[in-house]
Amino acid sequence: MAPGQVAVLVATCAVLVISVFTDVRDGKIYNAVTLPAALLGLVLNTVAKGLPGLGLSLAGLVLGLVLFFLSALVGRILGAGDCKLFAAVGALQGPQFLLWAIAISLIVGGVFGILVALWRGVLRHSLQRVWQAVYFKIYLKMPMDIAQTSSKLRLPYAVAILAGCLFTIWWQQGRPQ
Repeated sequence: MAPGQVAVLVATCAVLVISVFTDVRDGKIYNAVTLPAALLGLVLNTVAKGLPGLGLSLAGLVLGLVLFFLSALVGRILGAGDCKLFAAVGALQGPQFLLWAIAISLIVGGVFGILVALWRGVLRHSLQRVWQAVYFKIYLKMPMDIAQTSSKLRLPYAVAILAGCLFTIWWQQGRPQ
C-alpha cells in the first residue's frame, strides 16, 4: 500500500471513530470533524493522484451531499450529520467506495435498529411508526421526520456507518487489484 493510501485510510478511520464517539456521547456528528476530513480527503487525493484524484474525491464528496438532499426530500431518514460523515468518507475514499459503504451501512443500520428496538422493548411500536410514516409519505404526501422520533427509537447511526466502512475496507483489501 502506497504512503498516500495509508494516510487516506488513517484519516478515514480517525473521522469514523471520532464520529462514533460523539454520536454515542452527544447524539451528534460535528461539522468540526467532517469538514476538515472532507478537505483533507481533497488534499490527500490530489497530492497522491493529481487531478484524477481530485476528481474522484470531489465525486465522493458530492455523492455524500446528494444523499443528504435525497434524505431531506424523502423526509430526513438520515440525519444531516450522518450524511456529512458519508460526504467526508466519500471525499477521502471516492465514490465507488462510498456506494458500497452506504449499502452495507444501511443493512447494518437496519439490523442494528431491530436489535436495539428488541432490547428496549419497542419493536412493535417502531414497526407501527414505520408503517405510519410510509403511509403518511405515500398516501397523504406528508414528510417523514426522524426529529419526531422518541429517544427510545433514536440510534447513533455513526456506528452503522463505521461498520459499513470497515467492511468495505476489508473487502477491498482482499480483492486483487
